[in-house]
Amino acid sequence: MRFEQSVQRNRRAGFTLIEVVVVLAIIAVLAVAAIPSIQGMIERRRLQGFARDLSNVFQIARSQAIRTGNNQIVFFGPLGTADPAGTVLVDSTGNSVPMLILDDGSPATANCHIDVSESQETIPLPNQVTFGVSEATVKVPIDTGTATFSPPQASGTTASGPSNNATNWVLFRADGIPVGFDPTSTTCGTIGDTGTGGAGLYITSGGRDYAVTLAPLGGTRVHAWAGGGWTQ
Repeated sequence: MRFEQSVQRNRRAGFTLIEVVVVLAIIAVLAVAAIPSIQGMIERRRLQGFARDLSNVFQIARSQAIRTGNNQIVFFGPLGTADPAGTVLVDSTGNSVPMLILDDGSPATANCHIDVSESQETIPLPNQVTFGVSEATVKVPIDTGTATFSPPQASGTTASGPSNNATNWVLFRADGIPVGFDPTSTTCGTIGDTGTGGAGLYITSGGRDYAVTLAPLGGTRVHAWAGGGWTQ
């Protein structure tokens, strides 16, 4: 009797072990199947987070312009982008960055060029994120930038100067209004009137697209491309 009871216990233990192995195998299969979904979620959050950072940079520049009365210029674009004089956007360690806020001083002395002595703020570009689009076929409907939108939009923006030439900068006046400008090699050149600073910035991870729109009066919105159109 004891022997039979021992065998039954062992059988029950054996069946339990098999069940555990089967459950673990199912979990492993489900985990493998979930990897693309998890990667997609991480990709989406990284891209969305950077889009919000871009939006925040515009708002910071606007606030600083109102607070200081100085011109605040936001430069942006793919790594290697430069100001009107050819000075590449870099951080304090010399690494290329996608966005830079420049305190260009009072409107009377501002030259719209990056000078070493001027206050600058930068943000880094996340891994696997670039300017442009990979899925979007049209610009955001409320994007008032007049530069041509043409996928993959390598410039990453529809910003333009008063002459409607594509640019990679926006100037915030002391009243917080963004405007475009057509610089010379040494000065701000022609500065546009209210309404010329509207623009869109476009970023992609290769499979997802996001955009940030800057309204002519300084407001910003973040958009995502989904289902063949832009959402916000």
